[in-house]
Amino acid sequence: MKDKLKKILEYSLPIYIILNLLYLLIGSYLIRIGIIWVKAFSYGHIVMLILSFIISIILIMKDKYKFHKIDIFLLLIMILATISMVFAYKPEKALFGEWGRYEGLLTICYYMFTLFLCSFVKKEHKKIIVYAILSFGFIQVVYGLFQKFHLLGIEPVMNYKEEWITGLTMNPNFFGTLMLICLSYSIGLFMDDENPILYIGAILLFLIGLLLSNTLSCVIGLIFVLLYLLLYTIKNKYYKKLFIILGIVLFAFTISHIFGVTRLVNDLVKTKNETVEISKGNVDNDYGTGRVELWKKTIKVVPKYLLHGVGVDNFANIIDGRAIMRNHKYYDKAHNEYLQILVTMGIFSLISYLCLHFIIIKNGIKDSFKNKEVYLLLPVIGYLVQAQFNISVIDIAPLFYIGLGLLVERNEKIIKADK
Repeated sequence: MKDKLKKILEYSLPIYIILNLLYLLIGSYLIRIGIIWVKAFSYGHIVMLILSFIISIILIMKDKYKFHKIDIFLLLIMILATISMVFAYKPEKALFGEWGRYEGLLTICYYMFTLFLCSFVKKEHKKIIVYAILSFGFIQVVYGLFQKFHLLGIEPVMNYKEEWITGLTMNPNFFGTLMLICLSYSIGLFMDDENPILYIGAILLFLIGLLLSNTLSCVIGLIFVLLYLLLYTIKNKYYKKLFIILGIVLFAFTISHIFGVTRLVNDLVKTKNETVEISKGNVDNDYGTGRVELWKKTIKVVPKYLLHGVGVDNFANIIDGRAIMRNHKYYDKAHNEYLQILVTMGIFSLISYLCLHFIIIKNGIKDSFKNKEVYLLLPVIGYLVQAQFNISVIDIAPLFYIGLGLLVERNEKIIKADK
């Protein structure tokens, strides 16, 4: 009986993380079929924040806590976000988040506690959580395929006259981010596992999902994942596996382009041409589907909010209380996560985020080469690259913070190495 209880307690943390994933999946589905609104879904993040806080206190009280330098920045991010809320243009919005987004202070704290808890997950339990994430992604990509082919009465989201493949998310860009995360985990597991054949199907499936999303930022993220994989291959002599992955990627892109399943090949060519023009000094505001104009206007107001930002998730109020407008549409996000942090939460928050990411990624790179395990690092690389052109949303961002936490090894050996 005692052994069973001990085993249950041992698995309690990964089970709790998986329950978070289950909540995201169920909540996304309920939003998709119109049973609940995003606001109601966001309340669940507050509940999870309270539970995560209680579990964190229990871990500390049971002497399981070992200091890691990331803890400094986790705490700083929450403190600085609180200061940003106090001085926000709209403090209530800063606490709960912008309408339809709900990524305010409480959600930011939920992200930080999620990362903190995942850093306590034992090495042998990390794959359990990764498999849960892949299962989460599998359900979403199947739903996306049903949307694409109009199966079982499931229809794509219509944006004017364009069909959007979104899975259970609210936008194809968010669906693309999810597919990139799952694809990166699958590629990493393929590289690390002694029986890699098991992951080829997963790689192809999530790659199809990414192609259906037509999200260019995620293709750029995938390119950087493959570039890091090249370095990893050269170090560990995994050339055959790399060639197989590249073959699958090229095959999927070629076939989907020929049959008109995706427009990403054309978008890549267009982006290449835009990059060439920018390098010549010819900058058009329409480049990057209008992101260039948005970034230019955002950067202009950064000095005004340099210390504490306009307020957490108050981006829609950065022009003297008004939003940046383009083609009669307003922006409530900067479409660059680091720029979003800078203008809404201030320079010190941005530095804290950068330090947090740098420490985790640096240790992740070191561990991937030392232990010949790359599967935990690739999704973080992919997400951070696509985040330079995309936005953070409450149904996908938790997966990133779970991934960051899983990269942390909270044990004495690692701590001493960090010092």
